[in-house]
This record gives sequence, C-alpha cells and structure tokens, in this order.
Amino acid sequence: MNDRTGENAFRAGRRSDRAAYAALVERHYRRVFAVCLGMLANVQDAEDIAQETMLKGLQNLRTLARPERFEPWILRIARNQCLDLMRRQKRAKTLPVERKPTHAAGTHQNHDLERAIRRLPQELRLPLTMFYFERKDVVRIARILGISPSLAYERLRVARKELHELLTQGDCHE
Repeated sequence: MNDRTGENAFRAGRRSDRAAYAALVERHYRRVFAVCLGMLANVQDAEDIAQETMLKGLQNLRTLARPERFEPWILRIARNQCLDLMRRQKRAKTLPVERKPTHAAGTHQNHDLERAIRRLPQELRLPLTMFYFERKDVVRIARILGISPSLAYERLRVARKELHELLTQGDCHE
C-alpha cells in the first residue's frame, strides 16, 4: 500500500468504512506487534495487546485529523496499552500464584533466546526487537522512541552484548 492508498484508507476509515480500516490494520499491524513484543517480551500478551490497540484505534480514529500521524498515533496507543498491562501484572504479582509459560507445541523452538530477551530491560529489549523482528533501521527506531540515533545505536549495542552474555553463560533461565 503506497502513501496515497494509505491516506485514502485513513479517510474512508474515519467515515466508519471497516474495510478501509482493515487495510490500515494490515499495513501497520506488524509494527504495532513489534512494539508490544519489545515491551512485553511475551508473544501471547503482545498479540492480545496489538489486537486491542487496533480495535481502540478504530474506535478513536475520528479524533485523528491527519493521515500522516496515524502510525505514531497507533504506536503510542500500543505503548500505553502495554504499560497498562504491565501495571496490572505488577499488581497481580503481589498474590502468590505460580505461573507457568503456556506455549503451543512447536511455536517456540528457542526457549533460551526468548527467556534471554525477556530478561533484558525494556529500554534495551524494545530497540532490539524493533531492529531484528521489525527490521527497522536505527534512525527509524530513534524517531519512534523519541531518542537520538546515537542513543538508539548504543542501546542496540548494549542489548546485543547483554543478550550474548545471557546466552553464553547459560543464565537465561527464569
């Protein structure tokens, strides 16, 4: 979908055209999911929040005036939804409940990598997942996160180093 098509989908979506909004979802879902995965480090939670984000976007699309602002707007909604979930999970952790990961057979072949990524601090995990899973360049990552390109590059460097240490030390078990 080119920029003109995206703009037309945006305008039609604002007029409650669900097919047009579906085109916007198709265009932006991967980015939304990557942000959620970077923040939550859990595939199921990321999928749930990405879907909730796109639904919330549909419900509030009329509040957005300019089509070129859709992506930053929907990504901000995703970040806020992730932060809300993280707060709820933090409150729920006060209860002594043992949680075991629920992975469908064969969906995660490298549990050590997933665990190691989950152990990275969010400020490192998010740029790392955006770079490798969303294939964004450092300048784009910096723009999305509201930081300088040099800081984005530094965070990627530190994330790679910490990830390497976690994986080579075999210390990625929770």
